Amino acid sequence: MDQAQSTNELIADLPAGQGPVLLPELFEAQVRRTPDRVAVVRGTTSWTYRELNARADTLAGTLITMGVGPEQVVAVILPPSEIMIAAVLGIAKVGAAFLCVEPDCPASRMKSICQEARPACMVTVSADARQLGDLGLRTVLLDSIPSQPRHDSDRTGSGGSGRPSALLPGHPAYLMFTSGSTGEPKGVIVEHRALAGYLQWACRSYTAAHGAALLHSSLAFDLSMTGLWVPLLTGGSVVLASLEDVANGAVAVDGDITFVKATPAHIDFLTDMRRRFLPTRTMVFAGEALPAGVLRECRRLMPGVEVVNAYGPTEATVTTTEFRVGDWDGDEAVLPIGRPVAGKRVFVLDESLRLVPAGVAGELYIAGGGLARGYAGQPALTAQRFVACPFGYGERMYRSGDLARWRPDGQLEFLGRTDNQVKIRGHRIELGDIESTLLATPGVTQAAAVVHEPSPGGRRIIGYVAGHNPPPAGAIRDRAAQHLPSYMVPAAVVVLDALPLTANGKTDRHALAGRPLPAAQPPVTAPPRTELEQVLCDLFADALGIDHVGIDDDFFRLGGHSLLATRLASAVRTTVGKELKIRTIFEAPTVAALAERLGPAEAARPPVAPMPRPDRVPLSFAQQRLWFLSQLEQGAPLYTVPAMLRLSGRLDQRVLREALRDVLDRHEALRTVYPESGGEPWQQVLPTPPVLELSATAGTGS
Repeated sequence: MDQAQSTNELIADLPAGQGPVLLPELFEAQVRRTPDRVAVVRGTTSWTYRELNARADTLAGTLITMGVGPEQVVAVILPPSEIMIAAVLGIAKVGAAFLCVEPDCPASRMKSICQEARPACMVTVSADARQLGDLGLRTVLLDSIPSQPRHDSDRTGSGGSGRPSALLPGHPAYLMFTSGSTGEPKGVIVEHRALAGYLQWACRSYTAAHGAALLHSSLAFDLSMTGLWVPLLTGGSVVLASLEDVANGAVAVDGDITFVKATPAHIDFLTDMRRRFLPTRTMVFAGEALPAGVLRECRRLMPGVEVVNAYGPTEATVTTTEFRVGDWDGDEAVLPIGRPVAGKRVFVLDESLRLVPAGVAGELYIAGGGLARGYAGQPALTAQRFVACPFGYGERMYRSGDLARWRPDGQLEFLGRTDNQVKIRGHRIELGDIESTLLATPGVTQAAAVVHEPSPGGRRIIGYVAGHNPPPAGAIRDRAAQHLPSYMVPAAVVVLDALPLTANGKTDRHALAGRPLPAAQPPVTAPPRTELEQVLCDLFADALGIDHVGIDDDFFRLGGHSLLATRLASAVRTTVGKELKIRTIFEAPTVAALAERLGPAEAARPPVAPMPRPDRVPLSFAQQRLWFLSQLEQGAPLYTVPAMLRLSGRLDQRVLREALRDVLDRHEALRTVYPESGGEPWQQVLPTPPVLELSATAGTGS
């Protein structure tokens, strides 16, 4: 079956007249169509749709025996893996809502999330369960449940058939916790009707995801929803690869990655580290503002790839507006966020909920399908953020807290936040969450978290504290690291005598933002003792953008974070010739400690070297598709891209000829033809021609 079929065709074989088609039924219908197609790939492991469905059914059966069903929550505490995907599918089959929590989440935050969500049980594996401690939840260990794959591809969904009660569109599909301004995380409840509505739109809009979609982000963030579910509902493949896998070269990609959704910070990182992970068809940006400079870099590295700038808070189910970039060539520093997608409505309103004219800034409100039910266990906050819509009878709208304005061309422009919520490397962070943690430190009576951006894309959170005999700045930061996720830990903490105040007695954040960044902690340890330590000191300093590093200086106290750690690991692998995992940097964050870890057993993999070319090289999958299309409609200009340049001045034909020869010599694809033998095409790479003939009109004209 063609993977580019429409969503209507995808659900044509499902029973009619039963209301919206929900996630479990959509997936099981795809299993019936393509049981033996690869659904999930991670490294050398791959599962077919039949295998993935069987493992999901096995967990669903276990949950049913425990009485788990609709309106209940199941916590999934697993790293991103094929097992995690089977777990969330199994939970969806029984009608419960899945709540994904990263295993390395601080214990205090994990307990807070569980107290708020009140899950019926948690799903994990033995190795992670031993590290979680007592969360007071019933536990399902996936590695202790025997898998019993089905052999009859026409029978699916054993979990659904035995649900304690029927799954309805209004039942929760998942809970997703975001940072809360009160200092506690808040859980967004997304219903099945909202998820199904988004997925049916996404399956139509992102046909590139019907092929192979890269899933690199945690399922604890809704950035992952598109790259996970669209392929699984259309017969595509989900390629699992963490940033650590990409940086260490531990992931091999068999064929093209056709679709990637990431934040601008992530795609910049992936571009630097492993270009083969860039998509061949569609690149969707989301999670933070898209700078025009990133778009220019994408066009240089991925010519012909469709670029989409998407916007949408978790409370409105993944995507609210999108901007299909196309041939956009505006002079703005940040791209617009576009127009509402199907089923969504947006309003830019003033403080009295009146529509503001185009070009005038206002707060962005979202209405239509896809709104979340609200926040788990927080009715007051739900009532505050989900308000009555004055433009529709009986409707609600979500108060996003984002500032926006309509442009004259009808595109929506994002202008920032109305509160102190920020986005750092794709993570939505309430600065109040960080400030509450800093204030919990004994001796601290005032705290403020401020974002500094000394260079484009280099946003850092700096914590400012004051009080009576507060601990040293390093101790305050260490304590914060014990209670906050790594992406929320301030890059530095500054202790002041008192925080600046405005005339009305509030903390003057503008004054703090105008302060110079705290100087990097100077080396206080001995200089490098060995050649390896000297090289590592240089690599540390280069990654952090500072002059020098001592052998006992902590990488993360100097402003390092997970993305910089990944760059450092790649630099060590390239420069030192040693294999280094990202986790090792967290465990040994100083030069001295890291040098001890880089023993002989950690030798890097041998470099990739050319191999002898066989007489006949078979076509790649992408070449097979193009060859088929060329045979289907001979002479069609589908993949012909004409271009014309007008240059003034004299043309040096010799220089042009040599430049073209260099290009042809370097890029074999430009010298490849596809002869046939017995009706089977193959690749033939021609030698670079000794002489290049130029047009007779070239030479002296303009």
